Amino acid sequence: MTTMSHIEQLSLIEAPYAETTEDDARLFAAAMAEADHWHRTRNPAYAALWVDEQRPLIPVGLFKRVALGTHVEGEGLWLSSSGTGQKGAASVFFDTASMTRIERGMRQIFYNNGMAIAQPARFLLLSPDPHRSAQPGYATSFLRFTACAPTAERVFAVDDSGRFLPELAWETLRRWSGDSAPVFVFGLTVHFEHLALAAPAQPLASKTVVRGLTGGGWKGMTRQLDRPEIVARLTQALGDSSSVDIRDIFGMTEHPLHYMSCPLGRFHIPRYSRLDIVTADGRSAPAGEVGLIRLQNPFFASLPSHDLLSEDTGRMGTGCACGNPRPWLKFLGRAGTSAETCAWKASTASGAA
Repeated sequence: MTTMSHIEQLSLIEAPYAETTEDDARLFAAAMAEADHWHRTRNPAYAALWVDEQRPLIPVGLFKRVALGTHVEGEGLWLSSSGTGQKGAASVFFDTASMTRIERGMRQIFYNNGMAIAQPARFLLLSPDPHRSAQPGYATSFLRFTACAPTAERVFAVDDSGRFLPELAWETLRRWSGDSAPVFVFGLTVHFEHLALAAPAQPLASKTVVRGLTGGGWKGMTRQLDRPEIVARLTQALGDSSSVDIRDIFGMTEHPLHYMSCPLGRFHIPRYSRLDIVTADGRSAPAGEVGLIRLQNPFFASLPSHDLLSEDTGRMGTGCACGNPRPWLKFLGRAGTSAETCAWKASTASGAA
């Protein structure tokens, strides 16, 4: 009988927001050690980064400058990261085994946040169709998120050049408003802003629940409205605040999982991962202090990014009025210029429309 790896055991956790136990800590440490061994023995470039048996904390920008992927046999999917940094985007290979683990975790994250249902739903994607032409990784991510419910209909409201089509988006929402099938809206923050700016003066007489999920950061990407104004406008236009639930998503192509905000806007960290805040001098920041976000998760077989230093800033804490006992992250924005990220490129494309 084949013994299940610690990484596989970690991916099978079905209560991602339960409090951490000693067994959790042991399992996570063992899974990270397995990831260390896997990548060191199969990836000489990664192994060379180790010093005195100390796992390297890899800046996300390094994956955009150096070929650091770990070779994995078999089929998979290539996705492009954002264009952050002077060297542009990184191409990341999602092998089948890694994707299976990631999808297990994301299903639980969606389910435990009320974003996974068994009823057929309609999806408005504020992103281009990645089947039509090569697109940034976010377009494929939003498309994959539609696995949260059986698809009754799907509409893409961004064209192949990245230009948002607000008339198509609202025409679609108006057409769907007379039916009870649930509606999901997924897209970048800047596209949510333009959706809100184009909202009709007369609210829709909607008969359904609308769940929104937006990513790409709220800091520096929107131009005219902040998050509360965007949510307020959309809620009013969709007709019933009790049936509109708009959440945020935080993640990056080089990290296996995306994290979903609670109703209070905090990203609670599931048991699959560990996040930390790193100060300018490299130390772990005390609760509430601002620094760079460090992410740990061992699900990738094809990329040694299991200990990753992002270019995003945030702060962490514990205790939340939403009732989730897990530690939480508050995303604050990009540490450097935002002008080269995929979200910023989307904002300039939309602004030129």
